[in-house]
Amino acid sequence: MKSRWTTCLLLAAVAAVWGVVAWKIFAPAGDAIPAARPKPAQVSAAPPAADSLRLDYPDPFLKGALRHVAAVRPAVRSLPAPKAAAPRRERVKIAHLGTITSAGGPLYILTVGDTQYELTRGDSAGGFALTACDGDSLYLCKDGVTYGVKRCGP
Repeated sequence: MKSRWTTCLLLAAVAAVWGVVAWKIFAPAGDAIPAARPKPAQVSAAPPAADSLRLDYPDPFLKGALRHVAAVRPAVRSLPAPKAAAPRRERVKIAHLGTITSAGGPLYILTVGDTQYELTRGDSAGGFALTACDGDSLYLCKDGVTYGVKRCGP
């Protein structure tokens, strides 16, 4: 502290507060109220009421527990109709040999089996229809089954 006067003032305040605390602890209270004596219980001659137990309240000890509900049997339903078998994929050798770009658009050169075809999008060859093309594959469709063919290198 910078000032001796402030230090003395704070020490006096601390001594006063602790003095009050010590006085409250060690000095007995002057206004002590005598403890009230309990009244003696009167014995009644009336018979006790008949006990009855009502079971319409929840169990307080099972607040967080799961409740077991009687399982309801589901109605019997008929089996769904069997799904139609998916068409089988053929083992066909399809290869992309190259792409030619002309004024009409790209022309894809493919071999299906041993036969070579030149197709544009939407054309069909050997039962396969060229449905889509992207950056690295051509997609041919036959009987609802789609076959992907990797494009040859540049």
